[in-house]
Amino acid sequence: MSEGIKRRDFLKVLGVTGAGAGLVGCSTDRVEKLMPYVTPPEDITPGVATWYSTACGECSAGCGVWVKSMDGRAIKLEGNPNHPISGGALCARGHSSLQALYNPDRVTQPMQRNGDEFEPIDWETAEGILTNAIQDAGSATRFLSGRVGPSLSALMDEVVAEIGGERVEYEALSEAPLREAVRIAFGRDEVPHFDFESADLILSFGADFIETWLSPVEHMRGFARSSGVDDTDGSKTRFVFLGSRLNLTGQNADDWYPIRPGSEGAVALALANALVQRGADAGPYNSIVQGYSLSAAAEQAGIPQDSLEELVDHLSAAEAPLILGPGVAGQHRNATASNLAAMVLNAVSGAIGSTVHFDQSLTGAATRPYSELFGLIEEMAGGSVQALVLHGTNPAYSLPPAAGFREAIEGVGFKVAIVSQMDETAELADLVLPDRHYLESWGDSNPRPGLWTVQQPAMRPVPHFDSRPCGDLLLSLASRLGADLGAETFHDYVRNRWSDLHADAGSPVGTFDVFWRQVLRDGMAELPTDAAAQVSLQSPDRALTFDAPALDGDEDGHVLVVYPSSRFGDGSGANRPWLQELPDPVSKIAWHSWVEIHPDTASEMGVRKGDIVRLRSPHGEVELPVFTYPGVRADTVAVAMGSGHESYGRYAEGKGVNPMRLLPAEQEQPSGALVHLATRVEVEPTGRHRRLATIEGSDQTYDRPIAPAVALAELGQGHGDDHGGYDLQELQAMGGFVPVPTEGRPQDYPLPGAQYGDYDPAENARWSMAIDLDKCTGCSACVTACQAENNVANVGEDQIMMGRDLHWIRMERYYETVDATAPGPVDVRFVPMMCQHCGNAPCEPVCPVYAAYHTPDGLNGQIYNRCVGTRYCANNCPYKVRVFNWYGFSDVPEPMNWQYNPDVTVRSEGVMEKCSFCVQRIRQVENRATVEGRDVRDGEVVPACQQSCPAEAIVFGNIRDPESRVAQVVENERTYRVLDVLINTQPAVNYLRKVTFHPVDDIHV
Repeated sequence: MSEGIKRRDFLKVLGVTGAGAGLVGCSTDRVEKLMPYVTPPEDITPGVATWYSTACGECSAGCGVWVKSMDGRAIKLEGNPNHPISGGALCARGHSSLQALYNPDRVTQPMQRNGDEFEPIDWETAEGILTNAIQDAGSATRFLSGRVGPSLSALMDEVVAEIGGERVEYEALSEAPLREAVRIAFGRDEVPHFDFESADLILSFGADFIETWLSPVEHMRGFARSSGVDDTDGSKTRFVFLGSRLNLTGQNADDWYPIRPGSEGAVALALANALVQRGADAGPYNSIVQGYSLSAAAEQAGIPQDSLEELVDHLSAAEAPLILGPGVAGQHRNATASNLAAMVLNAVSGAIGSTVHFDQSLTGAATRPYSELFGLIEEMAGGSVQALVLHGTNPAYSLPPAAGFREAIEGVGFKVAIVSQMDETAELADLVLPDRHYLESWGDSNPRPGLWTVQQPAMRPVPHFDSRPCGDLLLSLASRLGADLGAETFHDYVRNRWSDLHADAGSPVGTFDVFWRQVLRDGMAELPTDAAAQVSLQSPDRALTFDAPALDGDEDGHVLVVYPSSRFGDGSGANRPWLQELPDPVSKIAWHSWVEIHPDTASEMGVRKGDIVRLRSPHGEVELPVFTYPGVRADTVAVAMGSGHESYGRYAEGKGVNPMRLLPAEQEQPSGALVHLATRVEVEPTGRHRRLATIEGSDQTYDRPIAPAVALAELGQGHGDDHGGYDLQELQAMGGFVPVPTEGRPQDYPLPGAQYGDYDPAENARWSMAIDLDKCTGCSACVTACQAENNVANVGEDQIMMGRDLHWIRMERYYETVDATAPGPVDVRFVPMMCQHCGNAPCEPVCPVYAAYHTPDGLNGQIYNRCVGTRYCANNCPYKVRVFNWYGFSDVPEPMNWQYNPDVTVRSEGVMEKCSFCVQRIRQVENRATVEGRDVRDGEVVPACQQSCPAEAIVFGNIRDPESRVAQVVENERTYRVLDVLINTQPAVNYLRKVTFHPVDDIHV
């Protein structure tokens, strides 16, 4: 810090966390008396976690989170179970926030440009330079910011008003066409709430609601609840995906209509027309939909007409359908029209009011159009901008080069970047001011009407970085300019705004101080709002074209789909090794980019997986390795955003390519959004090949009992007999000399003859897990949650290519039915594979040093300091879930090691490691129950994977307790254990088969 705080000093004060962290300065002489650490403060006990409620700052969804702090360090994020959006779950990007907090590439102190380099300066000098530049520029000052919370946004507007300048917001992943379509259709300038849980039929024209679209965690929870089979009545929501590429969302569909890119509007209006002919009403759009027949739409989309007629039947039969537009990847030159067509189909099919709600509109959704930034670029290029303040956005990376942002910013006299990490835009600035991470700062969010979430610091600022909150910096700037905004710190500013909210809401729960303390504890407040008026279709106020748009490039080329990365979003998460090493849910590739090409197309080109090809559009070219993917049309290729950084830190620079350089910088009309689906590309083999950094393995099960499924119509016909119906005898009775019959169930461990000493089933639990594959979406949030909880190290691209990943959970993906040539069923199955904690574990008897053993409560344990690394256990494990720590991967640069969970051993090189069912959480709950003189309650032990899962697919507990949820779930007829019927490992992990609408081959499990 400015007073030169050292790590030893920081350790003296690390107990001052939470609300206090925002109020105490950085100088140790002010706080060291609070904590001579041999006498801990009252609000912290060494070794005992403290939890703080805050708001996740990773995307616009506004999830509420809990932050686990140990000894003053934030070490784990979890979803706030009381928050209606997160519901207790959290995505992989949310978990990775900790690696942004402790990232060694954060800006360490203010820096001023000196020629081509930056030189460090102190904060007093930096603020003086900033103030003088803003004073000189006056009304020629512009603020360019990304998405920020309502309080910080209000403060920015106040400061800009005092200066007399203007503020522009830019969001790289903007749903501006959806918002404009809703305004045209219903006269509401907002994004409605989409109720997946209530839907009985879901149609998506490309929207990736499981990955990046609007509110993925909330959408995934609702989707899993509706699409997961209800075992009480056998109901299940049908999901139909219409698009040229199966994203992760599409892989979870029941049917895939591989329509041509850009044909969404014509198909949606043709479906609406067919419903109108059956008696529905399109209101003012009746005459428009009459111009779109099923035959014409089928021809435009490149699919048979009878497939669309079948879809009309589904829509007619549905009581609560839900139709979604194309999303960012499908934002072509007629994107607003396509979204409008989806809204018209929602209205015609009766979705408005049942699954599409305007009383819970998404007020925090990213919907700012690119056209606003385009206007600023023109101003900068014209020399009318004298000072530019940048915060929370990176247009130099996320815009196509044709936008001219880099060239235009050179015409600005003074540029200041308020950032936490140097990125491509900050590299162009004259002054760089280090911003605080959201886990160190005050703020708030308002994701929907009446729902307010407070963002409070969960720890003191990381002392390696001399940073200041953007809010405090703006208030200091305003003060230096002679303006009084009514607050000295941003904490005070936020409190003042919340005080006004409290008063406007009628002062709930009494005084503001009482209300504020409750908000800090709960993390949120739900305040009353005015009831939303009912909506109906309105006459369009402008002419739109619903047909497929024109595309740049040669007609013989392949349509280029540039889609948001489920890991990196627009690229802001690229400098986090957790996300870089997390295999992409679709391709299973990590650390680098790839291009998806249909296998038939690749065969025609003479290329195979891993061959490097050159993609050339009229706007640029890139080189990428090929990933042959049956889930993309033969006339289409696809590349993910988010990679290819030139300046963003050691984990991002040089990793992959940026596909935005293949696109034009064109605005979609009338929304003003940036067009992403705009061009065709030539695909040219280079003759070079590279090894892919992938964990994919085989994408087929070959009829092995790994990921079986059952047709919905077959439920109730006795499939549950399979999982225990084979004749098996084990040498266990009388000390292992007499065979006993067994079904190999987890609750039967240990068998008679092994129930001696500590292994008495009457005295011990048998911890077990059940995973419903009909709910699992393959999102991989569990993988990153496990990594954060259990100190699982990253190994890097080279080691991944050698198959040496250390993840304790492997998200396996198997193709059963994927056909890009015609509409029909799609069947992709996901299996989260972790240590199965086998009752008859093959790894245990082969360990020469007894490092692998079984605990009395049924866990397959691993004694790290006994392991000598023979790897016999890994060779003998049929599930391949034991990983070997080849090198000192845990030796990470400071302060990234501050994230390590002190309750879990940090493994050194040369040992085997694997899933432990989060044994530290089990023991903590058991110890607490012992102290309180009671038994462990069902549901009290929640491993990290279960806690994080947005789909609620995982259940954990003591299977010996017949009243436990896991014991009841495994009695389901869909239950099976992977490979157990073949190798008799008697796993403690039970899986429930996926349920399909189409017939499937029965596999004996």
